[in-house]
Amino acid sequence: MSIEGILTLIRANGVTVFLAFAAVVILSFLALAISGVNIRHPWRRPMSATERRFRNVFAMMGESRRKELIAINVKKYRCSREAAMKHALEQRDRNARSWR
Repeated sequence: MSIEGILTLIRANGVTVFLAFAAVVILSFLALAISGVNIRHPWRRPMSATERRFRNVFAMMGESRRKELIAINVKKYRCSREAAMKHALEQRDRNARSWR
């Protein structure tokens, strides 16, 4: 089939082509959502539950201060970033309970 034939077919079935294109777009977004890819920021890695809680608990801190807190705990406990966030959360929980 030549290009002219394809263009004629598209012109004759414009609505059908548009609906097929819309269906492909919707299905691809649905597939991305099911697979867990962040559609708005696909280059970001998914956040763990610990990191989400860490960001929520220390939300009043700036990003640089949160990174600094993680770095301090990594160095102090000689552990991974994830474990450092857990240590920071545990320490904050202990401090909160000590005022009761």
